[in-house]
Amino acid sequence: MINILKKWWQSPLTAYYGALLLLIIIAWCARGFLSLALFTIIFIYLGNAAIVGIERHLHLHHLLSTLLVYLLFLGVLVAAFGQIIPPLVSEASGLPHTLNELVRTYPQLESSLTKLVKNLTQNATVISNGKAMLSSGMVKLSRFSSGVETVILAFFFSFIFNLTKAQLQRFVHAFTKSRFAGLFVPMGNLVLKFVHIFGTVIETQLIICTINTILMVLGLWLIGMPSLLILGIMVFFLGLIPVAGVLISMIPLVIIAFVTGGLIRVIEVLVLVVVIHMFESYFLHPRLMANATNLPIFVTFITLIVSEQIFGAWGLIVGVPLVAFFLDVFDVQLKVKSETLPTPTDHA
Repeated sequence: MINILKKWWQSPLTAYYGALLLLIIIAWCARGFLSLALFTIIFIYLGNAAIVGIERHLHLHHLLSTLLVYLLFLGVLVAAFGQIIPPLVSEASGLPHTLNELVRTYPQLESSLTKLVKNLTQNATVISNGKAMLSSGMVKLSRFSSGVETVILAFFFSFIFNLTKAQLQRFVHAFTKSRFAGLFVPMGNLVLKFVHIFGTVIETQLIICTINTILMVLGLWLIGMPSLLILGIMVFFLGLIPVAGVLISMIPLVIIAFVTGGLIRVIEVLVLVVVIHMFESYFLHPRLMANATNLPIFVTFITLIVSEQIFGAWGLIVGVPLVAFFLDVFDVQLKVKSETLPTPTDHA
C-alpha cells in the first residue's frame, strides 16, 4: 500500500493535476482582479507578437522595438479618439437645434410631451423609479471609470513585462531549479498553455471585429450616414469590448443618425446594429471560434451561452479558451496532426 502511494505521489501526473488544482484555487482567490489580469494578458500577447515581428524584420534592439510598438499603439489610440470626439461633440451640440426644428415642424408634439412630463412628475412611482435609475446610472458610471483605469493599468503592466521580458524569464527559470521544481514546472506549462490558447482566441476576436466593422461601415454607407471613417474606427475599438461595446457604440450612432436624418435614420441604424449583432452572435463568432480552437460549432455555441451566464460579458472571451484548455489538459485530441505543448510526461 505504501509503495502504491509512493508511486502515485512521484507520478508526473500527480504533480501536473496538483499544479492545475493550485492554479484554480489561486485564480478563484484572485477573481476580483479578473479584468486586470485578462486585459494584461491581452496586451502582453499582442505587444509581444508585434515586438517579435519588428525584431525579425527590422533587426532592432529589444528596447527600441518595445518602445516603438507601444508609442505607435498610443499614437493610433490618441489619433483615433482625436478623430472621434470632436465630430461627436459637434453633432451633440446641434441636437437641441434639431429638436427645436422637430417641434416647430410638428406643433402637436410639444403639447403631447408637455402633458406626458406633467403626468410623470406627479406620479410617485415614476419619481421613485427615476431616483433608482439615477443611482444605478451613477454606479455604472463609476464602474466605467474603474474600467478605464483597469485598461490603463493593464497597458502599463504589459509594457513593463515586454520591456523586461529577459529578466523575467531568468526569474521564472530559477523556480525550475528550486526544491519544488516538480510543482513549478507543470504550473509554468499550464500557464503557457492557457496563454497560447487565449492568444489564439484574441486574434480571432480581432478578425471578428474587423469583419463587423467592414459590414457596419457598408451598412452605414448604404443608409447615408456621414463620417464613415470616424464611425468605423469607433465601432472597431468598441467592438473589442464584449456585449457592452455594442451598447456603447449605439449612443453616438443614434445621436448622429437623429441629427442627420431624423427618426427614420435612427430606426435604420438600430435595425442595422441588431442584424449585424445577430450575425456575429449566431454565426460569425461560433464559426470562427470553432475553427480557432478545433471545437465543434455546436459545442462552441453552447459554451458561449453558458459562459456568458457564468462569467458575464467576459465569458464571451474566456469561455471558449477555458473549454479548449481543459480538453488539452485532459489530453483530448481534437486534431489528428497538431503541434502540442509540453505534457507532464515530458518532464518525468
